[in-house]
Amino acid sequence: MSETPMVQHPGPTEAARVSALPCRAVHRRVTLPAGATLFEAMTEAADGAGAWFDLTDLPVEKLTFVRPATSPDDRHVAWYSAETELRDAVIERAGAHLGRRDGAAFAHIHGMWRTEDGACHAGHLLAEKTVLSTDHTVDVWLLEGAMLETAPDAETEFTLFRPVATGPVDSPNAVLGAIRPNEVIEDGIEKCAAVTDLSVSAVKGLGSFVGTRLQGQPALTDIATEVLLLGNRAEGAISVGLEGAPVRGELAARANRVCVTFEVLLLSQAE
Repeated sequence: MSETPMVQHPGPTEAARVSALPCRAVHRRVTLPAGATLFEAMTEAADGAGAWFDLTDLPVEKLTFVRPATSPDDRHVAWYSAETELRDAVIERAGAHLGRRDGAAFAHIHGMWRTEDGACHAGHLLAEKTVLSTDHTVDVWLLEGAMLETAPDAETEFTLFRPVATGPVDSPNAVLGAIRPNEVIEDGIEKCAAVTDLSVSAVKGLGSFVGTRLQGQPALTDIATEVLLLGNRAEGAISVGLEGAPVRGELAARANRVCVTFEVLLLSQAE
């Protein structure tokens, strides 16, 4: 454990290292329409609810994303790169939390995408600047009883998603959670799961690690890496650092700590 790197944020360390709420996740298959931005299509599909989207093999006319970057000041451990715009790409795998910011819908998306020439990229996708090229059907889990909402965070000095209650929950089958910096990801997931007695069979989630360590691969050693969990341990994760190609594989056990935040949806049964 001592070899797993940690990061120092500027603000006071919160005592509670996770925020988590039980909720109900209802699985649907929805078609996102050609010509819409990804943000418009997801917002329409969710119809005001919080949601998690699995985006697989999704063709796009235009795609805009950023990667992690060094901080321009001494108040943040990392920042975002300049925007990169791609044309005629395919989102091979991505995950999206849809929640609220300032009372309006807001999306947080990480994943990996490929252009026609075979170049592979990954990072933080900007849904409002990404346009779909064909109708495409995706999986979505619509949330009842909780959703993610942004709020200023004193510890990191970022504005971050945190789960908030939206009403009573009948028969919860999921947990919506946010994990704070320096938590080992497995510990954070276990702490989120502990708010209910549900058995967790799938983990949908995205956020940042302090570097990334995958089994059998050289480590990414950047202070911040963008990460997407692919649903279960066998599938592993996709990660990208400040430079270089994305990596994909199974996470090394208990070797990855949260950098800024990690948002998870824990499902009691995979569909």
